[in-house]
Amino acid sequence: MHCVKVKGKPYFYYQPGRNTPNAAKAQRLPDDPRRPEWWEAYRQAASLPPPKKLDKCFVALIADYKASPEWAQMSESTRTDWARYLARIEELWGDLEVAGIEAPEVISLRDLWAHQPATANATLRCLSALMSWSIPRRWRTTNPCEFVPKLKGGPGYAPWPMEFVRLAELHLPKHLWWAVALALYSGQRQEDCLVMRLDAIRDGVMSVSQGKTGKDVWIPVHRDLRAVLEKIPKRATTVLSSSNGTPWTTDGFRASWRKALAVPRQKGAILPVGHPLWPIKRAGLVFHGLRKSAVVMLLEAGCTTAEVQAITGQSMDMVEHYSKQVNQRRLAAAAILKWENAAETSIVKRLVKSRRRQSAATR
Repeated sequence: MHCVKVKGKPYFYYQPGRNTPNAAKAQRLPDDPRRPEWWEAYRQAASLPPPKKLDKCFVALIADYKASPEWAQMSESTRTDWARYLARIEELWGDLEVAGIEAPEVISLRDLWAHQPATANATLRCLSALMSWSIPRRWRTTNPCEFVPKLKGGPGYAPWPMEFVRLAELHLPKHLWWAVALALYSGQRQEDCLVMRLDAIRDGVMSVSQGKTGKDVWIPVHRDLRAVLEKIPKRATTVLSSSNGTPWTTDGFRASWRKALAVPRQKGAILPVGHPLWPIKRAGLVFHGLRKSAVVMLLEAGCTTAEVQAITGQSMDMVEHYSKQVNQRRLAAAAILKWENAAETSIVKRLVKSRRRQSAATR
């Protein structure tokens, strides 16, 4: 095997007998020797026997898990996300025996993404679910993730301030703005908005069967959303549709969303032209933050946690978590107002006393 660099880029070749009269024809290998496919290509080129697969390794466990009814009952978005995490686990631990993994190995796996706490914690949740699933099927007897703590992350998905919603309304393509409005004024997840059917909205009420939780919720249509719905052309069986007039797929919507918010590519030393949607990207706002915006707006309007839960279908613990944040801001604002009023009252009292003293002195 030898490497040739062209303009700094390495190219790998397998050539038995290189630089000898018996040299065989060089075979090009993939570009990255850190990837499993590179080693598979090398194995085939060198006519090496396939690696021995263990019956109780992670490759086999993950395959069984994906073939299970529990996997089939997950929402499409959850399967898509977890498939990504399972692929990482399989790449790192594929040939390892499931029964041999303990807490120290789990911590090492988690810490590979310590710079991205949300990713680290999601990988940990996925692995824990996989381990729990394996126990009654006699892959192992305990869950090694049970006592591994999650990493402390940031504040989570930030809600969209209204000025950013207005920015989206003005500059996003219409078919994407309609998705923003539906998510904001219904408080539903992206996947539930994309599959919402036209016949699910009747007499000013939308019915949603949430894909992730299986909950059925009935939501009165907000007056601002009603105005948006009247402008959406009925081109498909779903409320929302792509620019082609077909129902959105999850991957298709995400690709269109990324493209709309992407920084325009420009060549040379020319400075980038202004892009009106840059502030949304720079602020770190994501589509799922619209759901949190709905919760915050409902709470700020004076809704109870039970009323908010009736709209979003979230757990009471999650709604109460958001409620504490909103209440803290409300209490802090009230406290500062009282402080300012108290200071003004104190100043007035001092002025009154001063004038009384001056009046008594002149007498």
